[in-house]
Amino acid sequence: MSIKLNFNIDAEGLAEQFKSFKVEVEQDLNKAVANLAAITDAKVKEMASQELSSSRKDFMDSLGFEEISPGVWVISVDEGGLWVEEGIDANKDMKPGLLAKDFKTSKDGNRYKAIPFDYGKAPSNQTPSTQVIVGYLKQQLKKEGVPFKKIERNTDGSPKVGKLHEFDFGNPKGTMGGPGKGNTPVLKNLSIYQSVTKTGNVRRDILTFRTVSSGPGSAGKWHHPGLEAKKFLDRALEWAMKEWEEKILPEVMEKWK
Repeated sequence: MSIKLNFNIDAEGLAEQFKSFKVEVEQDLNKAVANLAAITDAKVKEMASQELSSSRKDFMDSLGFEEISPGVWVISVDEGGLWVEEGIDANKDMKPGLLAKDFKTSKDGNRYKAIPFDYGKAPSNQTPSTQVIVGYLKQQLKKEGVPFKKIERNTDGSPKVGKLHEFDFGNPKGTMGGPGKGNTPVLKNLSIYQSVTKTGNVRRDILTFRTVSSGPGSAGKWHHPGLEAKKFLDRALEWAMKEWEEKILPEVMEKWK
């Protein structure tokens, strides 16, 4: 599923009034429509960059921009970013989506899955509440003499690999447990791992894992607090139509009057 913003302006119809110059005017109008589509695509990305943080990458990756036929341009948002564009209802049960794939099945027939929470992301990819948790986490690691992001090494200089640490730091002041009615402290069973990637770089992960299940143990948990619809495409369309009517089209008409 996706949503699309179409640019399909009747350049041929607009050019009819210019008679002997019709072909040239139509060419200019089609160029103007292509330019409008491009700057509107840029406008969507500009708004997303300014207004999004943790969801920015998902939304940017979901954007599409193409000419589907001569003079017809489309800006689209696919399923990966649709939740940002359209929003999420408060108290929406996330379990069906989380357990739709890559799940395991328990002996009693319930689906379950371990969900990682990554506290090592860049601040620009964190929600405000996560930034509070990470600030508290850094304080606790400093007390333990453990670096937050610095790679830990053996005495011979080689990077340590595997699971290096496990801590129970509880909840930072002013925060609650896991998703929904979760009662597990957010920094319980925090683990720090290091691994060497295929390119030879050392990766450091700071994670907690929480289990989501279709069974009664997850009842009332994993409910989304709600997310306001950003409506970037609707807002960009309104902006684009104003640009077309007040600036771009008058410039073309002025050239050929």
